[in-house]
Amino acid sequence: MPIRVLIAEDQRLLRQCFEEVLALDDSLVVVATASDGTEAVVLTQKHRPDIVLMDLAMPRLDGIRATRLIRERVPQTRVLILSLHDAPTKVDQAIKAGACGYVLKDVDLDELVRILKAVYHGEEIHSPFLADQKLSQAQDPARYGLTARELKVLRFLARGDNNAEIAEKLCVSEQTVKKELVSLFEKLGVKNRTQAAVKAVQLGFVESEGTT
Repeated sequence: MPIRVLIAEDQRLLRQCFEEVLALDDSLVVVATASDGTEAVVLTQKHRPDIVLMDLAMPRLDGIRATRLIRERVPQTRVLILSLHDAPTKVDQAIKAGACGYVLKDVDLDELVRILKAVYHGEEIHSPFLADQKLSQAQDPARYGLTARELKVLRFLARGDNNAEIAEKLCVSEQTVKKELVSLFEKLGVKNRTQAAVKAVQLGFVESEGTT
């Protein structure tokens, strides 16, 4: 059964380009296209695709707010953000809204297809076109050997999310989250969630509550 994709992009040329590229792969099918964030939410509720390829800057409702609504109303649908910009604030807002990844628009089309398939199968993605991985590197988690997904788990944990909430936001199973936590605790040298959250703030991997 092919992976069902909805494309949300306000520029018609890019929308058509993405649609034509995805149509070349038999394992993918575009079920709908949207030209703004509001339409993306409505069409996602109607078609319930596996993945929404979501432009960040769109009229009526931006990609971040549209992502948040989609994740609330159709939680089984995963959202992959597309953007020209990789500003850390925007990347962080997108991930917190529930996006599974943040892809830069200079991505190779073959690489985009690979990323879509990895997102669908819940696999860890490594790509130079993923801005959320660039953000992770900028905060130097590599010193502790943290992967991009472990860093995401750590951020949600520090916000007080439980395993089920983290699993839903990252589009993985609870068992995967449990494995990530075991690895996190070992790498950070802590014994529980509270200690991990405190250390995450101390290391600057997450902002302390009340920080602007």
